[in-house]
Amino acid sequence: MSHPSETREFLDYYEEFKNAIFSYLLYRVGYDRATAEDLTSEVFIKAYENFHRYDQTRSFKTWIFTIAHNHLINYVQSRKLTVPLNEDIKTPANEKGATFAEQTDHDMQMEQVMQLVSDLPETQRELLTMRYVNDLSNSEIAAILGKDEGAVRTALSRAVGQLRNKYSTYLSQS
Repeated sequence: MSHPSETREFLDYYEEFKNAIFSYLLYRVGYDRATAEDLTSEVFIKAYENFHRYDQTRSFKTWIFTIAHNHLINYVQSRKLTVPLNEDIKTPANEKGATFAEQTDHDMQMEQVMQLVSDLPETQRELLTMRYVNDLSNSEIAAILGKDEGAVRTALSRAVGQLRNKYSTYLSQS
C-alpha cells in the first residue's frame, strides 16, 4: 500500500472488523485466546499485504471473512487439529432480572446446546457459527465458502433441524 488514504481506509476496516474476526477464530480454535489473537493478526497482515487486490465494489466483510476462513483451514490442516468444546462456556452472569436459579438453568441449557452443536459435523458447526455467532448473512456465507446461496440456506436449515432434533431428544430424556 503506497497511498496514505489506502492505509487509512484499511485501518478503518480493521477497527470495524477486528472483533468479529477474533470472535470467529476464537470459537473455531476452542476458545484459546492466544491462538485466536495470533490468527487474527495474521489474517489482517494478509489482508493488508493484499489490500490492492480487494475489489471495492464488493463487501469488505465477505473478503476479510474469506481470508480468515482460508487461513483457519490452513492452520488446522498444518496442525491436524480438532477443535475441542470449551467446557467453560457461560452466558453473562446474572442477566437483568434473572434469579440465581434461572441463570443457572439458562447456563445449563446453553452448555447442553453447545455440547449438541459440538456433536454436529464440522461443516454444520461452521455454518451455524458464521450465521448465528458472527451474524453473517446467507449471501455472505456463500461468498466466503464459495458456494451457492441456496445451498447455504438448505445446509443451514438442515443443521438447525438436526440441532432441534438433538435438543428435543435431550429434553425428552431429561
